Amino acid sequence: MRVAGKVAIITGASSGFGKALAWRLTGKGGKVVLGDISEAAGKALEKELNAKHPGSAVFAVCDVTKKSDQERLFELAKSKFGSIDIVVNNAGIGEGTSFAQDTQDSWIKVLRIDLEAVILGTRLAISEMIKAGKGGVILNTASLAGLYPQPFQPVYAAAKGGVVHFTRSLGHLAQTHGIYCNAICPSFSPTGILEAGEKQFGEEFKKYTEKRVPVELVIDAFVRGIEDENLAGACIRITPELGIDIYNWRRTKAKI
Repeated sequence: MRVAGKVAIITGASSGFGKALAWRLTGKGGKVVLGDISEAAGKALEKELNAKHPGSAVFAVCDVTKKSDQERLFELAKSKFGSIDIVVNNAGIGEGTSFAQDTQDSWIKVLRIDLEAVILGTRLAISEMIKAGKGGVILNTASLAGLYPQPFQPVYAAAKGGVVHFTRSLGHLAQTHGIYCNAICPSFSPTGILEAGEKQFGEEFKKYTEKRVPVELVIDAFVRGIEDENLAGACIRITPELGIDIYNWRRTKAKI
């Protein structure tokens, strides 16, 4: 799908991958509906985007764990721009404390934002796209942690692993409804989640994450997920060693 003239909803839009993607899509002639829990940062980005690309962006406060907030983004896209072509379920958080010491069970919030909200946003997107009958693209922000173990943040890894396999299971929608669902699986990248991890886990975490990929390379992967109609149910991996590639699972004969 060509980005020019298309309308994208982006959650977690005021920072990190979401913010960088909003700039890239508006720069390519797209329109964006920005959803984020931070009203100040979201409104600031809306103003900046519209100053550079007039009429390209609109913002609404969105707590992705609330169905009504997510539905507001879809209604705003239709009322402001007339369609919904691309949905990027990007909002996410990391674990704020060591899992073994998480006596307040804050890991539940990680699952709600990183997995449950992605499922909700995807379901809303599929419903709207089927109703419109024009197809579309859904990108779910996963992580390399969804493909490989993550000892520092096991619940984050579980959530992202859920996003990966949930998205893979929707690959059939490309043939049945022209809806292309793909997962973005970047290695460590300098975003707020990584910075929070560094503060929480210290030098050992920094050593574990020293090989990183630039945010702009990750945004290249997002754009590929939108534009490449050969991809459906794909996991677009971004690593320092291989750049952007499509992750393939080895199939082996089960031993009985």
